[in-house]
Amino acid sequence: MKENTLVLAGGGHTHALLLKALQKHPLPCRLILLSSTRYTPYSGMLPGVIAGVYQPEEAHIDLKVLAESSGSEFIEDEITGLAADSNELTTLNGQTLKYDALSINTGSTQSRVVDGPDCISIKPVKRFLPWLSEEFQERLNQFEQQSKVFNLVIVGGGAAGVEVAMALRERFRYSTALTVHIITSNGVVPGHSPAVRQLITNELVQKGIKVHASFQVATVLDHCISSLSGQHLPYDQVILATPACPAPWPAHSGLSTDRTGFIRVNPFLQSCSHDNVFASGDIAAFTEAALAKCGVYAVRQAPVLHQNLKAWLTGQPLQPYQPQQQFLSLLSCADGRAIASRGAFRAKGGLVWLWKNWIDKRFMAQFPLPLPGSMGSSAAS
Repeated sequence: MKENTLVLAGGGHTHALLLKALQKHPLPCRLILLSSTRYTPYSGMLPGVIAGVYQPEEAHIDLKVLAESSGSEFIEDEITGLAADSNELTTLNGQTLKYDALSINTGSTQSRVVDGPDCISIKPVKRFLPWLSEEFQERLNQFEQQSKVFNLVIVGGGAAGVEVAMALRERFRYSTALTVHIITSNGVVPGHSPAVRQLITNELVQKGIKVHASFQVATVLDHCISSLSGQHLPYDQVILATPACPAPWPAHSGLSTDRTGFIRVNPFLQSCSHDNVFASGDIAAFTEAALAKCGVYAVRQAPVLHQNLKAWLTGQPLQPYQPQQQFLSLLSCADGRAIASRGAFRAKGGLVWLWKNWIDKRFMAQFPLPLPGSMGSSAAS
């Protein structure tokens, strides 16, 4: 009897936890993990890496070691296409992978509302961190030597944009040149309560980070961003922390996708068009209720994905994923303090940071980490 081949496309949080679970409860199939990078970042600790609190190796999972210890083959290559009707994946290096079942956890990138030579996205992290510690550091030093102001504009006022802004301000706290701006069309951290948004706004003001609210980008010309309402902001560097955007290939794969290109799934994390394809994390668009692109959901989806892949392979009934109504949000201030919120609850201070650090370290303790120095250029100060 032919053995089924299950391809895990992407090394996001859901697949990392799935692979960990497979060490105790393996699936009855041949298993392949396909990822564009060997070292996958843990989003909860990245602001700490940017601020210089952690070394990059502390905030990344070694997927090759994890996969091989979980009975999976590991292939480091980037997906360029999927033919869902013929069960084939194609890659940047020219490989064609046939599968019987496919699970997609490739995450997302940022929508490029601004583009140009002095514009970089926070994803992929493997490009952003070396750029930060090499190119950006060198340019900032040049501005300081010339006693010029360096305007760094972060596009996006969500949690990622806010945390990156505070982390950069902390990392370069002794810089006399750097001015950090956030531009956002909806204010900072939309979706949080007004009290939490005010708490975060006050923190940004105290750190000297300038927030430009109701700023909808209209044009970018000659190092100046202009808004629809006529605001003009000169910049020397733009960092994109804009809303999540999918890779282009799912929209051309034959899979059912939403209008933005995310893969439509039912409550079982299963493609709405192909029952042998599953998707989780940022790449998935739920038909029942829209979920925020948040790592908390990806983590909670792992046990359900494990159960449903086993059920699909053995012909058993699938179980639904039920997202939690509320979850704890922990936002790093990058200076030994953090902000916690859940519903009406909110707190800020050093104890919250210790709590966040404990949670993050406990999560990463489950996984193999890169060896010191194995990731090349360090982003830590």
